[in-house]
Amino acid sequence: MDCFASSHAELMDIVTGSFPGLPGVTHREVVFVTKLYRQASEWRSGTLELARARQVSAEPLPGQPAYSPDRLDAALLEELARDGRASWAELGAACGVSPQTARRRVERFLATGYIALRCDTSTAAQQGLREVTLVLNVPAHYVDDVGHYFAALSNCRLSAQVLGAQNLLVTMWVRDYLQVQAYERELADRAPGSTVISRQAVVRTFKRMGHVLDESGCSRSVVPLPLWTEGL
Repeated sequence: MDCFASSHAELMDIVTGSFPGLPGVTHREVVFVTKLYRQASEWRSGTLELARARQVSAEPLPGQPAYSPDRLDAALLEELARDGRASWAELGAACGVSPQTARRRVERFLATGYIALRCDTSTAAQQGLREVTLVLNVPAHYVDDVGHYFAALSNCRLSAQVLGAQNLLVTMWVRDYLQVQAYERELADRAPGSTVISRQAVVRTFKRMGHVLDESGCSRSVVPLPLWTEGL
């Protein structure tokens, strides 16, 4: 499970307060992400037509000064969590503002880095791709190079430096589990002394970014991510 929190104290409340009370939980290991080389919002499948791919990879919006989000921002993001394809008119109507205001607010959020665009696919649309995670322990003087190596691969969903018994976690899309051996051979060449702590194949994903998924990986309901709980 990936957990996001606004502070270290809030995260500790989740992992020490909420988790132990869940039925069936017998063990937990907390690993902190300390550096991201690539995250899922940056993954590309290569299946889009060139013209549409250019639209997705358009130049970033000009930077804007930081500001304090308000209730309207929270409402807009909640609607986007439900339907990331909603038009400006639909967003504005849902939040009681004009399409222009909805667009201006969302674009400001994108420009300041509060949110990022992301696209996921159902299992049925993945054309045989399987998700595999390697948990690695890489000598400290190699870890950045290895993290960037995996991040540069087109089928990499996540490459992150972490703090724990391991120090690097990578998630890849593969068509054949034997591909994992090729990555491990490359790892041995690039970073002698590296150790594979575990290899994990994802059989089913139950929830992703607030979307509860059915057996085919399609969204069946949404639990909006609570981005702010106080001060609004």
